[in-house]
Amino acid sequence: MSEARPPPPELERLPTAWLVRVGAVALGLLAAASVSAWGLWILWRPASERPLPMPPGTVQVGMVDQAPFTLDRRADALKARQRERLEGYGWVDVDAGVIHQPIDAAMRQLLSGSEGGAR
Repeated sequence: MSEARPPPPELERLPTAWLVRVGAVALGLLAAASVSAWGLWILWRPASERPLPMPPGTVQVGMVDQAPFTLDRRADALKARQRERLEGYGWVDVDAGVIHQPIDAAMRQLLSGSEGGAR
């Protein structure tokens, strides 16, 4: 008796064209879903979250609505008021007769030895 031989194996071919079509359809569906989701997000978000257009000439730094530090003069005004108080004369307590005076004047008065009102 002669032995029967099995047929030779067939070479497997991948369906390349079909795989490329399925991949292209999947990418197209993903792109369409992304654009649809973005559009719905823009359309349905509350009015409080919608950014208002900035009027022309408005200064805005990053996400914080503030003026640049070079244009803000509040610190300079505060410093001038404090300097004026430090370098001037005034009452601390009128009833007790306590005054404030510039530190230079106080040091001169202390060094000169005059006791005229110094405590």
